[in-house]
Amino acid sequence: MKRTAYGLYVPALLALAACSVTDENNGSTTVSLDENRIEQGAAAIENGAARAADVAAATIQNAPAELENSAADIKERAGRVADKAEALGEKIESKADRAVVTENEAR
Repeated sequence: MKRTAYGLYVPALLALAACSVTDENNGSTTVSLDENRIEQGAAAIENGAARAADVAAATIQNAPAELENSAADIKERAGRVADKAEALGEKIESKADRAVVTENEAR
């Protein structure tokens, strides 16, 4: 929907930018369009669109590498969390074993 709206506004804005209005003292008004201004405005819009397309293309081209790096970071973090969880589990198991031994010795 936005593309359609932009498509409708651009020609109108180019025509507006190219307008030259003169009000003569004899009660008449002259409106003229400058074709050069229209062409310059269209070229500026085209350049802006080309720059936006280049930025989008670069972002898309870099996305796989960024995703791969993110996946590697996530795997690394998951490994560290798993190691910490295992170490914590071993500590808990060791303390539980000592508690059982202490309880058996107390009997």
